[in-house]
Amino acid sequence: MGQVDPGPTRPAWRGRLTDPAVPMLVLSAGAAAASWYGPLLTWTILGGLAGYSLSGSV
Repeated sequence: MGQVDPGPTRPAWRGRLTDPAVPMLVLSAGAAAASWYGPLLTWTILGGLAGYSLSGSV
């Protein structure tokens, strides 16, 4: 029996990029950044919903 070709090797950065810790760190950083703007984001979302409902789009 012959040897099986393993195919092309993955670059090292790709392994780090697909590690489950990377998306968790990005999401945690985004949540921390959004927490500073919580009241502003709340009023922005409520204002958008009110404008949508008052425009007759509902």
